[in-house]
Amino acid sequence: MTDTVRVAAVQAEPKWLRLSEGVEQVVGLIGAAAAAGSRLIAFPETFLPGFPWWRWVESNQWNVEYSTRCRENSMTRDGFEMKVIAEAARMHGIGVVLGFGERQDRRIYMAQAVIDDSGQVLSVRRKAGLNSVERKVFASGTPNLPAVHHGSIGKLGALSGQENQRPLLTRALRADEEQIHIAAWPGSPDGDVAGPESSATVSRMYALEVGAYVIAPCAIVSDAGWRGSGLWGGGARRTISSDLQAVATSGSTGQARIYGADGSELLTPLAEGVPGILYADLDLRASGGSSRDAEPSLRTRRGPAARRAARGNTGWQAGADRWALPLSLGNQPWGMAAG
Repeated sequence: MTDTVRVAAVQAEPKWLRLSEGVEQVVGLIGAAAAAGSRLIAFPETFLPGFPWWRWVESNQWNVEYSTRCRENSMTRDGFEMKVIAEAARMHGIGVVLGFGERQDRRIYMAQAVIDDSGQVLSVRRKAGLNSVERKVFASGTPNLPAVHHGSIGKLGALSGQENQRPLLTRALRADEEQIHIAAWPGSPDGDVAGPESSATVSRMYALEVGAYVIAPCAIVSDAGWRGSGLWGGGARRTISSDLQAVATSGSTGQARIYGADGSELLTPLAEGVPGILYADLDLRASGGSSRDAEPSLRTRRGPAARRAARGNTGWQAGADRWALPLSLGNQPWGMAAG
C-alpha cells in the first residue's frame, strides 16, 4: 500500500431514467479520472438511473409512470451493465464506488457497489434504512453492518445518504480503522427540506468522528433535469403541472466535497451546477488508526493550534496536491478547465 493516493469525487447530473446513456457517462468519467492519475472514483447515491425526486410530488399519474421507468432502467448486480463498468475499472486500473438502483424481480434496491482496480466487484450493499419517500420506490435491504475493504489504496468504506449519520454504521467502520470513506449524496432540488448544505455538514462531521478522509460525491439536480430532455422526456410530457413546477429548481443544487481526516475542507468545491470531478492526493498516514492513536490530547482539542500541531506531527494534509477539474470549458478560478 502506498502512503499517498489520488482520489476523485464526481459532481454531475445523472442521465435520468436512461440506463444505457448513464452507463456510457459512468465509463467516460472513470476514464477521465484515471487519465488524471486517480486511483479511486466515487459516484453519487443512486447515480444510475438517478434519484427519484419525482416522488416528492403527490401525483399518482407521474409516480406510477416514473416508478415503472425507474425499475426498467435499474440494473442487476451481475448483469451486462455492471460488467461493462467493472471492465472499465479493470482497463483503467482504478477503483470505483458506484451508487445504483439494483433490480431484482419486481423490486428495486438502493445499492452501492465497491469495485477494485482489477475489475472485481468486492461488494454490493443494499441500503436498509430508507426514508418515507424512498420507501415509495425502493425496497429496504437486509440490515447489515458495512465492511471496510483492505486493499492497495488503503482501508476503504462507503455509505449512502443519511446512513452517514447513523452511529451503529459509522462506529462499525471506525472500529475497522477506516482511512478513506465514501459518503455518497443524491443532490437535492430546492424543494428538499434538508437543503444541499446538510450533506456537507454530515460529511464533515463524519471525518471528525471517524478520523478518515471523506470523499462526498454529489449529483446535480438541474432545471433541465426536471423540465426538458432529462427526467421528464419529450413530447407531450414536457408540459409540467403546477405541482411539479413548485418542486423544480430554477438553478442547480448539489456540490461534491473532499474532507481531511481532521474535518477540514481540502479544496474549494466546484460551483453548484458545474459538472466536473474533484481530485485530491491523500496522505494515508494521516487517517485511520495511525492518526487516532497519535497525540490523543490533540485529538480531543480541536482548536487551530491543536490542528496545526497535529499536521506537523502526523503529516495531516501536508503538501497535498489537490484541485477541482470542471468538465465544462472555460477558465475557473478554483482549478483547471478541461480541454
